Amino acid sequence: MRSSADRIAKYNARMQSSLIDPTLSAVNAQQKANFAIYEADFYPLQVAARAVLGSYSIPTPMYLGFEAYLGEIYHLSKRMSGIGLTAAAQVITTKWADVAHLGAGNKAVLIDIADTVFGLTVI
Repeated sequence: MRSSADRIAKYNARMQSSLIDPTLSAVNAQQKANFAIYEADFYPLQVAARAVLGSYSIPTPMYLGFEAYLGEIYHLSKRMSGIGLTAAAQVITTKWADVAHLGAGNKAVLIDIADTVFGLTVI
């Protein structure tokens, strides 16, 4: 996994003004700043979630599904708090534990990620 600084540098390299539309050049600096803020906020959560996945010996190819779950909870945590966030996290956990997503056998892992990374108690 790339470090947070490596991710920011790669993003900044992609955002060279010669590579993007001139109209977007005006907002280029703000886009870079926004990504740096997001990356500094999300990266520690991703590392914590991967530690949980490692403790359960989850195969690496399955990380994508768990990280999508992490991203959904992260998105909600930026817009809600308290009981509303816990209720929404419960719905998302149920969704990701269904057969079409990660399966019921991984519900304990999802619950552990919600608890360890976000401090949310879901069942």
